[in-house]
Amino acid sequence: MSTQRSGRYVGFWGRSMGGWQEINYIGLVAEGGKGGDPRLKASVVIVGSGIIGLTTAYNMALLGERDVIILEQGRVAYGSSTRNAGHFRVHFWAPENAKFAIEANKRLMDFSSKMEWDAEIRRGGYLWLIYEEEHLKAYEKSNSELWSRLGVPGQILTPDEISERFPYVNVDGVIAGFYGPQDGKMNPNAISLAYYKEVERLGVRVLTYTKAEKIVVEGGRVVGVQSDAGFVEAGKVLVAAGGWTNELLRTAGIEIPIVPERKEIGVTEPIGYFMDPLVISLKSGIYVGQMVRGEILGSVDYPKVEGVVPLTNTLDWITTWAREVSKVVPTVRRLMLLRSWSGYYTMTPDHSHILGRHPDWPAGLYVATGFSGHGFMMAPLAGELMARNVLYDEVDRLMEPYLPTRFEENKLIQETMVIG
Repeated sequence: MSTQRSGRYVGFWGRSMGGWQEINYIGLVAEGGKGGDPRLKASVVIVGSGIIGLTTAYNMALLGERDVIILEQGRVAYGSSTRNAGHFRVHFWAPENAKFAIEANKRLMDFSSKMEWDAEIRRGGYLWLIYEEEHLKAYEKSNSELWSRLGVPGQILTPDEISERFPYVNVDGVIAGFYGPQDGKMNPNAISLAYYKEVERLGVRVLTYTKAEKIVVEGGRVVGVQSDAGFVEAGKVLVAAGGWTNELLRTAGIEIPIVPERKEIGVTEPIGYFMDPLVISLKSGIYVGQMVRGEILGSVDYPKVEGVVPLTNTLDWITTWAREVSKVVPTVRRLMLLRSWSGYYTMTPDHSHILGRHPDWPAGLYVATGFSGHGFMMAPLAGELMARNVLYDEVDRLMEPYLPTRFEENKLIQETMVIG
């Protein structure tokens, strides 16, 4: 199925309930981007058509605000939204993040029935392999004092129990495992496409290949965004641009504590499905899982590259991941690596996201960024909360800890359970 509109192509492979199909969408560039009217007007401008921008626009439209324009410098979900590993979890060290993830997960579980779109959501679990007593004590403590009380208890497994349940895992040196059955996998491409289709159906304008260049402020409040295609007038602007967020905020004299880190990832040829959980080694830092169509997917936290750098791949990463993943799941050692790619984790000092606005900022300016590798799994809730925050200045109790003011107030949400 294809739709023809004047503008530029946005290519997706999507899966509806009827099966896989290539769906070519064309961004609404001519309506107000390059070649069109150099001045547009909307109630709200969202910068970034990643999963945070899309879910926020979707929830705004559900609340009745459809006069929304999304500016996207590339194609829809160009940044990290379609470059991630496609997994979700509810287990985090910080109580705030665990509570947020649990509520986001409830919404994710309703996605397929609500959107009538097959997102390949499957609760296959996460399995952390533990090699040190200190780490084991931390998992036992959080499991009894936090996760169980929140209704998402995991299971502490002995090496023998790991071998019995997951015989493909090498338990040499492993003293225990933590299994989170509530965690799982999803198809981020399908979810991004579904939200994109829905926001367009609801009347949101998505301007692709239209780069936001400057936040325009007059009299202490936002009046719009200057793009490379013209000025877009708006009384409220949400910057949800991932690793590019500070680049735009600086045009308004603002900078928040985020640092993009390039993360590489790869996928092998498909084989018969045998591995339900995402397996994480606390020794080497690798993770490995299997998607529902059989591909083995994973990464390792190496090398560390900071900044908005080219999204390329390195031979160092490929050889490191291949070597280390073969130690954890020897079954995969002879598989062919089909492709690799990279994306950004937008990191904050406490590895927790930033939502809302600072009272010292120009009126009408908001951010949603800094998810530190957890953006896609948090998006179903983040988009809902940000829609109400931007439209009504509501700050939900789950959102309050993530306000930009927490850094100067020394109220950090320290999160060290960052995978990859």
